[in-house]
Amino acid sequence: MTLSARPGSSRTSPASGKTGFRLPGLSLLQMLVLLFCAAAIGVIWLATLQRTTFERAQAVAAAMRSNANLAIALEQQVARTLKEAEQIAVFARQTYLRDGPRLDLARWAEQRTIRDKAFTILSIVDETGAVVTSTQGASRVNYADRDFFTRQRDNREDTLYLDRPVLGRISGEWRIPMSLRIQRPDGGFGGVVVLSVDPANFATLYGGIRPGPSDMLEIAGLDGALRSRLIGARPTYGLDSGKHPWNLRQATQPEGSFVDDGHSIDGVTRIISYRTMSSYPLMITVGTDYAEVLAPARQRRETYLLLAGGATAALAGLAVLFLFLSLRQRTATEVLEANEALFRATFHQAAMGIARVAPDGRLLEVNEKFCRMLGYEADELLKRTLFDLVDPGDRDGARAFLNGRLTAHFLGPPPEVEKPYRRRDGSLLWVCEALSVVRDAAGLPDFLVAVVQDITARKNLETRLSHDALHDALTGLPNRVMFQDRCARALEAANRHNGLAAVLYLDLDGFKEVNDSHGHAMGDILLQQVARRLEHCVRAGSEDTASRFGGDEFGIMLPGVSSRDEALAVLRDVQTGLGENVVLGDVTLTVEASAVASGGPTWPSGRMKARFRTRFTAIEMVANRTGVFVSCRA
Repeated sequence: MTLSARPGSSRTSPASGKTGFRLPGLSLLQMLVLLFCAAAIGVIWLATLQRTTFERAQAVAAAMRSNANLAIALEQQVARTLKEAEQIAVFARQTYLRDGPRLDLARWAEQRTIRDKAFTILSIVDETGAVVTSTQGASRVNYADRDFFTRQRDNREDTLYLDRPVLGRISGEWRIPMSLRIQRPDGGFGGVVVLSVDPANFATLYGGIRPGPSDMLEIAGLDGALRSRLIGARPTYGLDSGKHPWNLRQATQPEGSFVDDGHSIDGVTRIISYRTMSSYPLMITVGTDYAEVLAPARQRRETYLLLAGGATAALAGLAVLFLFLSLRQRTATEVLEANEALFRATFHQAAMGIARVAPDGRLLEVNEKFCRMLGYEADELLKRTLFDLVDPGDRDGARAFLNGRLTAHFLGPPPEVEKPYRRRDGSLLWVCEALSVVRDAAGLPDFLVAVVQDITARKNLETRLSHDALHDALTGLPNRVMFQDRCARALEAANRHNGLAAVLYLDLDGFKEVNDSHGHAMGDILLQQVARRLEHCVRAGSEDTASRFGGDEFGIMLPGVSSRDEALAVLRDVQTGLGENVVLGDVTLTVEASAVASGGPTWPSGRMKARFRTRFTAIEMVANRTGVFVSCRA
């Protein structure tokens, strides 16, 4: 008997009888686990998003601080360079004011009085714009229309002015003029000292800074004019800076940092930091490639996303696995509960006795049918063992059968055994018993289920049929079949032990006349009376067999005869018993019989049959192996 079902097995609806799998609803625990996993996944991604956003903001803030520091450093470098240029211009102005037109700047170039190679051309321009002297030699160039000339002429400030790049009239190349006003002793305008710088050499103002391929360094005037711009290793000059975002911001905020999309220059997004120089009307702008700055953060972001994705997959997998296992367990539990309910209903309503038995034989649970079969109450049976229900002589066999079932591991149907139980009233109860072992998860026997069917009626019928097959129905004496079997065994024992045996055949005389005169019922009573008298004639405590062959024929088997006298004693008892009249109501009958007997270790069947057919009136008994016959009158 199976008390459990495999998880995941199909279930049968008692109402419809249809088989199918039903997905149960989620329990509170399952919902909590799923919500926890969902919340954990949300927290993981929120933390990942916050971390990547924080690191991106940190990278941008760090780049802005770096750019601001670089702008400060660049401002200091540019200020020193311009200060040096201003000192050269002041020295040249003082010399010119002292020596006048006699100043020979070409000789200064030959003598390398100006050691800085960045300042390629130094010129003195008088108040009319004409070049008085120059490191390039004599020239008839006039600068009266240049911005630096008009600015110095119209502005009485004694400051170095850095003009936008122009095409040089002496060199014929692009130059960035830096000018200083010459003021006569009377306060009038006396001309301009001009330093011309090659824009290609203007990069020396960046102090050896090596920007990235898309990084930008820029020096521009507050008037919006570009002095120099370096993107990567590519310098740019001679262009109007236009209305770049940092120029627009500078109008309201002297310095700052922001992220620029680069649409006003080359489309490259940069982190911009700018500041206004305090001593010159210039602004320094530093731009760092946004993608390059965020490259490490993006790499870490990919790692974070990969980890978050892995954690999400792991949590989702665990949630799905938990849900699958819990649903499977819940389904299995429901199936077990349904099977348990079915078992309980079957257990208590079964037409057969069912008992749950401990491995040591104790009765743990019994159904009502089992109690009725044995005549006990359930409480009484639960105080007993399975072995107490059988007779003491059968208990060892019952224990051996139970132990054999506990140690057996085959999966087929349990073997059945027919055995007798003893009822409470002492009567015998024959049962067909089957023991099934129920094992726990470790495979160890947990308990046994005994299914018992009452076969007492069948056993009684078998006993009756077996008795009828070997006994005469009228007299109850053994019949011819049983008599022949007893004879064969007696002769076999005589041969084996070198002993003697005797056989007596009897035939009632005049039995037909009794039937004809008094009826068959009276004849049957006569036969029964003869059978009873023959039963009293056999030796007490022996294996003698009195038998009826049929009709009025009887026989007596005397096994283990020790001597002729012992056999003769039985014959005399038969003669005496049959010699008495039989009184049947008002009728008195005299019994007369013809008999033939034989003895010894052999069976002279042909001779006895011939004598029986001739109906001898004498009883001849063979008392030894030599065949000596003794006669007596019946």
